[in-house]
Amino acid sequence: MAKISQRTIDEIYASMKIEEVVGDFVSLKRQGSGFVGICPFHDDRNPSMHVTPRLGIYKCFVCDAKGNAINFLMEHEKITYPEALEYLAKKYSIPIEYERKETEEEREQRTERESLYLVNAFAEKFFMDQLRNTEEGQLMGMSYFKERGFKDSTLDQFHLGYCPDKWDAFTSEALKQGYQEEFLLKLGLTHKSSNGKLYDFYRGRVIFPIHNVSGKVIGFGGRVLKKDEKTAKYYNSPENEIYHKRETLYDIYLAKKAIRAADNIYLVEGYTDVISMFESGIENVVASSGTSLTEEQIHILSRQSKNITVLYDGDRAGIKASLRGIDLLLNKGMNVKVCLLPDGEDPDSFAKKHRDSELKEYLEQNTTDFLIFKAQILSEDAGNDPVKRAAMVSDMLKSIAGIQDNIVRAFYVKECSRLFNLPEETLNTELKRVVWANMRSAKSSPTSPEPAPDYIPHITITVPKQEEPRGDKLYESEKNLLVLMLQYGYYEIFKEQEGEKVPIRIDQYICDELFNDNIILKSPVVARTFDAYVKSAEVIKDQTAVQKALLMSEDSEVRNFVIENLPTEIPTVSPNWEDRYDLQIFSMHDNVTVLQQEVQNVLLNLKFRVVEETIEYIESQLKEPDLEEADTELLLGYMCELLQTRKAITTLLNRTVS
Repeated sequence: MAKISQRTIDEIYASMKIEEVVGDFVSLKRQGSGFVGICPFHDDRNPSMHVTPRLGIYKCFVCDAKGNAINFLMEHEKITYPEALEYLAKKYSIPIEYERKETEEEREQRTERESLYLVNAFAEKFFMDQLRNTEEGQLMGMSYFKERGFKDSTLDQFHLGYCPDKWDAFTSEALKQGYQEEFLLKLGLTHKSSNGKLYDFYRGRVIFPIHNVSGKVIGFGGRVLKKDEKTAKYYNSPENEIYHKRETLYDIYLAKKAIRAADNIYLVEGYTDVISMFESGIENVVASSGTSLTEEQIHILSRQSKNITVLYDGDRAGIKASLRGIDLLLNKGMNVKVCLLPDGEDPDSFAKKHRDSELKEYLEQNTTDFLIFKAQILSEDAGNDPVKRAAMVSDMLKSIAGIQDNIVRAFYVKECSRLFNLPEETLNTELKRVVWANMRSAKSSPTSPEPAPDYIPHITITVPKQEEPRGDKLYESEKNLLVLMLQYGYYEIFKEQEGEKVPIRIDQYICDELFNDNIILKSPVVARTFDAYVKSAEVIKDQTAVQKALLMSEDSEVRNFVIENLPTEIPTVSPNWEDRYDLQIFSMHDNVTVLQQEVQNVLLNLKFRVVEETIEYIESQLKEPDLEEADTELLLGYMCELLQTRKAITTLLNRTVS
């Protein structure tokens, strides 16, 4: 392969701007003299990639990805160094000089991936030419597009085309131009009949080329023009080296600049939905191409913007089928909204019937929060059936459990409490069960994400005034429990289950105990740190990585609590424990029995404080002068139960209470 001249390379390096190159793929926001954005090289929740124009470099402070514009392109697009140079030369309109002219033989020696891109580029050009410059293309293909109201400029922007309704018009021309049969078959542009004859897969269809984020043609969609019940309306490219349906979004290349400008993505279903919206001035629109939304597609979308609006037509069955895919958006930290179009309308038809200003006004006025929309849909389906309504609430809590931001979670719980007429406390208790169940599922899943990387960016610490007085015994008990989780949550102890000792992680054991006894942590900072721990533990498999994740929390009080209460060295057990348990002890890490006893003691201490606080509350109520006799009996009965519980706890703790 011919080598690009050093003069061209020097010109590329002199022209390229790191913020422009990275900005083609990542939504960047100004921060001081540089930019920050969501890192595309790991599952980033908060902007951790820093772009420094002065130095011409990027660096992620979580996964440690770093380099210049060339490195970014090679890593992001999985391309070679020469391909990255060619990309930048095209971007900055720099003519490429080679040290010597590339020969046909050298061109044929390109990798299979490069060859597939070349064949697709030829196919796109062929289909475009057939649409515009042949009688059949004008009569069949152009008539279809004109009936849909598409402008000539739109046809050019989307590179729309037409494949002749002949047996092998495209295949013959491709072979004539030197493209290999092997690649035509792999791309699905050509098929082979049972008798070995080659034929055009898309013959007689209008063509919608599909581009990746960098603008390369990776596949095609072809729509049939003849009405034939035995023929599928759309044919799409098969999976191959460069086309993976799960990673593909129609129009992402044209839409990305508009998405970054609006900081919002409109998601529709099909090709014509996108094109009609685009013609009506809504250019920040992409399509999932009729498939359920995948994690790979969401990862691509989240690089461009964290805000997404899903457009629905009035088809209830279609809406309910897509709800799970939308939950995936929430799990990835996306801010999801929904716009429901009038019955009988889809984005394509609705955009055609309304002026640009009317369409924008409708979208603005009819966009609502996704979870509120989902609650309304499920509530209507459930009616007054208590079993269905209970299932509906569980479904909603599963969606809320996927939200990363605790404040947003709290808002949705409050809204669901209002919609379903249920106490917030009940919903919160059940929500924690769901979150913990998710964490267990993630732990047992073979595809659980890897632990967070070791590197932690520097955080400036400002220790705020404590909300809880140090003398508050309940606060101290809650704090001690959480500190135990932070230090040893991932270590295993044993739990009695059906007469057997079953290993269980300490953090799971603690949460089970809290949930079973309906204990809700009352200290605000401890409760928030606990929630943050559980959320991190859903996806992180390493104790140290969870600690680091909490040290990077956006909540400064959570960060400070962890910093203040997490020792820098591994704690050792007090020397008198050796006498107490008659064991040779070096640290809690070295003895399961001691660690198990410590977990139980800390839990019992917390339960003791909760019981004490409840007893004090009942005593205050019993002093009320207007208390009814029936209420007095009820409170005294409850007090009796609490006193028995306290006695049992103190016995286990070897403590005497007067």
